[in-house]
This record gives sequence, structure tokens and C-alpha cells, in this order.
Amino acid sequence: MHYHDWEPFCVDPLKPELGQEITLRLRTPAQAGFLILERYGEVERRPMKAVPGGLEIRLPLHTSPLRYCFFLTEGKAYLAADGLQGPMPRYDKFFHLLAQPTVPDWAVGTVFYQIFPDRFCNGNPSNDPQTGEWVYMGQPIVRKEWDEPLSYGPGEGPIQHYGGDLEGILEKLDYLQSLGIETIYLNPVLPSRSNHRYDGLDYLNVDPHLGGNEAFNKLVEAMHQRGMKLVLDGVFNHIGNTHPDFQKALQDPTAPEAGQFTFYADGSYAAFYGVKTLPKLDYANPLTVERWIDGYHAPVRHWIRKGADGWRLDVAHQMGEGGTDRRNAEILRLIKHNSMEENPEAFVFGELFFDTLPTLRAHTLDGSMHYAGFANPVMEWLSGKNVYGWEVEVSTEQLWETLWDHYTALPLQLRQSMYTLISSHDIPRALWRLRGNVERFKLALGILFTFPGAPGLYYGDEIGLDQTNPYDDWNGDPMCRGTFPWNEQKWNQDVLDWTKRLIHLKQTIPALRRGGLQPLQVSGKLLSFKRIYAGEEVWVYVALEPTQVQLPPSENLLSRQSTAGWVTLQGLGIFRLMK
Repeated sequence: MHYHDWEPFCVDPLKPELGQEITLRLRTPAQAGFLILERYGEVERRPMKAVPGGLEIRLPLHTSPLRYCFFLTEGKAYLAADGLQGPMPRYDKFFHLLAQPTVPDWAVGTVFYQIFPDRFCNGNPSNDPQTGEWVYMGQPIVRKEWDEPLSYGPGEGPIQHYGGDLEGILEKLDYLQSLGIETIYLNPVLPSRSNHRYDGLDYLNVDPHLGGNEAFNKLVEAMHQRGMKLVLDGVFNHIGNTHPDFQKALQDPTAPEAGQFTFYADGSYAAFYGVKTLPKLDYANPLTVERWIDGYHAPVRHWIRKGADGWRLDVAHQMGEGGTDRRNAEILRLIKHNSMEENPEAFVFGELFFDTLPTLRAHTLDGSMHYAGFANPVMEWLSGKNVYGWEVEVSTEQLWETLWDHYTALPLQLRQSMYTLISSHDIPRALWRLRGNVERFKLALGILFTFPGAPGLYYGDEIGLDQTNPYDDWNGDPMCRGTFPWNEQKWNQDVLDWTKRLIHLKQTIPALRRGGLQPLQVSGKLLSFKRIYAGEEVWVYVALEPTQVQLPPSENLLSRQSTAGWVTLQGLGIFRLMK
């Protein structure tokens, strides 16, 4: 086998500085070969020397990303990121290695838990919003009881408040730690008129209805004492139309604040998807950059100083100048840079729903939400519907081609920090998409925790939280945002136990947490792949129907029994090869 990925044997040091001399190695039985290097627009051929375990070369990291592949003399073929090829591959298929700054060690393979604050736990009923307390988009807000179903009529989504708060999260940290959660990704906590808070009216404080700054400080302190991390939702593409800056811009077109937004000749303005409550920030204006990203009091810096460990950047791909994404990469680099100035271990990833590569190869972020390269194809394969609710036919071969294509195209350092997921606050819950099929849902969880990346659980998925709308009435937001049922009699204990087992394996098996990916076997109803790290191999099988596979001597990581030879599998199989 020929193998090159982000592990100490292959890349030394793993996180090099620009200009530093590095060692690249290829695990291979080959005795001779060349490094094919793209350098300053030209292709250079550099001989590699044989070392125990493979081939090696030393060279300076002259740019980021460094783009290269290998040529195997005896095999008469090139080894690119996606495998062996006869002709020389396109640069797009080369390996891409980044210089510093890049992913902090704590974020590699970390287990995330996403919380929508209003729906997780009500720890302090005295701060709950009350029915009619204010009007949002022409409708009075509604205070709902915790077990009361969501409504999803026109305009009802954002006006329903259930009273979840930061005190509730603090109260449930024991539960989260017992589950194995290491990092919480928290949807916005800013003061807002909506329950989703993506239209903040104050970026330097926590909404009093969530417990305010005092509750935030207590939560951060308690989490850090437990060794847990907190990543906040960074909404820097747009703000709420009730924010004082935007109100000043509306009242006085000559005010300095007006330059932070993009107004058109007809009096309209650039807004997120045209939603007028969400005016876009214009980063062509120096005041915008100073006030939101770069200045001492900019929220990017402020919340990292307050103890947040990083950012998930909302619609990261949209941020730019003049209502467009112009200079997007430069803006994202600045957010990462300034976050690290406040905390060198800050982790910054983006919501990149579609093709992540143009952004991530531009050396901008530490990763992204892995919709296009993981969540979407996996759920299409298992459910037969895409994220829009359209019926699709995705074969196992097509699923693997998509997973492999996206994985191999990623820069090496980002492969284990991509936020992998099957559910979120923006798409229907996985169990609902699978029409309540618990066994298939457990398979989805199995793929989530065995595939490369930092897996993200959406609150409640671990206990089988479903949606209350009919299966044929396709809806994500708001129906995927139901409240967490703290009555344990409503939990699916089988799913909870299964999730805990998977999390434990992710955290204790190095090949599952940090290992690279290699193909194994794909057929009509069988997906399987290898995870490899420092000589350890774990083989993962996902069988939709009983399938016979032949195993070398190995340990079944789910049963802790030794096995070898032909076995019949259905569901998930995880096997660590014996050395």
C-alpha cells in the first residue's frame, strides 16, 4: 500500500512554519521515486531516498499551501491525493500542505455538541420572555411551555420562546461530560428580538433572557475547569436591523455608520438572502473592519478575551465587500489572525455549505461544517432524499466517490478538524429524515464517529429526539429546533448507549481520532473504509443488509472479541487489525 496523510511519519513537523525545512515521507514498498513539486508556477522533480518504511525528502516550505505529488519509478505511476494515476494529475489533485497558523491540537477530532440555547434547558424561569413582551416582524412573541409542540405557520418560527438559557447548560454539564462531549458549539447568545438571535442588536453582551454576562462567565469558568471548550456562533456577515448602527444609517445617510452597509439607488439595501431584518455588513469600509473584526472592542476579539475558545462563522462564504463575497478570503484570514492574537489556541471554522475547497485552500480557516463532503451525501444515501426534500438515488459507489473526493481534496491539516454532522439547526433532524428508522439512524451515527473529522452531535440526537411534523411535510427550521425532553422516560436509551460507545471509541482509538482515510471495499449495500495512524489500522464496515466480508486477524471494537476469516455483517462493524 502507498500512503501519505497528516501523521508524524508522513509530515514532520506536522504544523510547520513558512520557510521552515520539512520532511515528507511516503509509506510505500517502493525503493525509488520523485517528489513532484509545484513551485512558482513550474513543476520541479526532486529525487527521494529510501528509508525504513518508505521514501523521504527534505525541503523548505516555500509557500502555503505547498502542492505536491509523488512519482514511483518502479510502478511507473504518479501517486496523487486521490490515489495512483498513469498521467501526471492536475494540480487540483495534488496534496496540499499548510503552514502555520493552523488547527490547534485540542480541536483535532474533538467531539462537539451543538446547542440552540432557547431549546436545551431552562435553568432560570425568572428570565423567560413573556407572551406579547415585544413584537417581531409584525407579530407579538409567544412564550410556550417546554413540552408544547412547535408551530410552523408563516412567521411563527422565530417568535416562539421556550426559555432555555445558559444557566440550563451549566446545570447539564455533568450530563454532557458523561456523554463524552469535549466542545460545545453554541448558537448565538446576543440580545435579539428573535429566538434564533442571528439578528443581534448588541454584539458585546449576552441576552438577559439567556442569563446575561454573569451566566456566560459562570459557564465558561465551569467548562474550562472541566477541560471543556466553548465555540461561539460568529454572525459577522450581517447584523439585526434593530442594531443601533443600522438605525443610525437609516436615519442619516451621511452618518459614519451608513458606510458599513450597502445601500442601492432605490433605497433598498444588501441583506442576507434579501431578508430585510438582516442587513449585510460591507467590509470595503474601514470602519466596518475596525468595529467588527479588527479593533480592540471588535466582537471577534471581545468574546475570545471573555473566554470563548473559538468561532463557528455563520455563512462564512458570504462575507465581503459591497453586498458580495469580494475579498472573502482576506476577511476570513483576519478573523482567524485576530482570534489567535487573543488566544493562540483559538479554533475558527466556517459554515461553508457547498464546495469548501476554494476557501480552505486559500489558507483561511481551520475547517468548516462538512455538509457537501459528508452530511449531504451520507444522509442522501441513507434516506433517499436530499436536504431540500427532493427524492434522489445515491448508490454506495457514488457515496464513496463523493466522500473520497472531498476528503482527498482537503489540505492535510484540516482533514481531522472538519465539523462532520448529520443534523443541525438548519436542516431536518437525521432521525426524522430516516422516518424514525432507529437502526438506520444508528448507522448514520456510526459513520459520523468513525469518519475523519471533528464529529458534531446536534442536541437531542443522542436520545433519539425527533420532529413533530409529518414525514411528508418537509421542514427543517423551525421543526428541527424542538426542546430537549429532560424526562428520561422519553429517551431512547438504546440510541444513548450506542452514542456513548461510539464517542468512547472516537476518543480512545488514535486511528479513529487522528487517522487518515483509505478505501477498503464498496458494493451495492456495503460501504467500508480504513482509518490509519502510526501503523494502526481500523477497518470500518457499514452494511445495509447481511453481507459476508473476509477479515484478517483483528479485534472487534464493538464486542471486544478477536476475529478472523469470513464473517457476516449487518449494520456497523469496527475492527482493529492485530499487529
